Amino acid sequence: MPIKSLFLVLAVVVVTAAAPIDRSHDVARAQSGAWIIDASRSEARFTVTKFGFVDVTGVFRQSEGEIQYDADHPETSRVQWRIRVASVRTDASDRDSALQRPEYFDAVRHPYLEFASRSVRRLDDGRLEVSGLLTMRGVTRPLVTLVRHLPAGAYPSFETAFEVDRYDFGIVGGSVMRRLIGRTVRVRLVAVVNPQ
Repeated sequence: MPIKSLFLVLAVVVVTAAAPIDRSHDVARAQSGAWIIDASRSEARFTVTKFGFVDVTGVFRQSEGEIQYDADHPETSRVQWRIRVASVRTDASDRDSALQRPEYFDAVRHPYLEFASRSVRRLDDGRLEVSGLLTMRGVTRPLVTLVRHLPAGAYPSFETAFEVDRYDFGIVGGSVMRRLIGRTVRVRLVAVVNPQ
């Protein structure tokens, strides 16, 4: 089943819609550049439903990456982001440990989740459509997602959301839990950046 795009960040560029006065474009241009993703302020979150009605949310606490952003030429923009599997936290330590096992993320052999953009296209509404490759558990699949850029403040951010089928990446769970956990995983990424 192909990856369905909704939201991010994974985590890449977007320009707000142009206003009649070009002030918003000037702000975006001023915030163009090469940035590192600030893991302490960023968020990589997923939610999956188990038993058909209970949502379980996990947050990855450690990540690293870079965003190259050009407001005037967004097609030249790019993002690379990798997230450490061992840093996942849910509301249960036993579940956090289980997620490291081979039937889930297999953290020993595949310690990172990774996204690398391949192309960026500006949409009519000002958002950018970012295409790239998402890798989990050693499996790489194409991902297309829409990203919003929030340029205000000292720390600009990029936001996206999307869904994945965990079976596409071999994340099937144990023989019992695989049937109790939904296949669709909702992902939300917020990349808060600092200038390099």
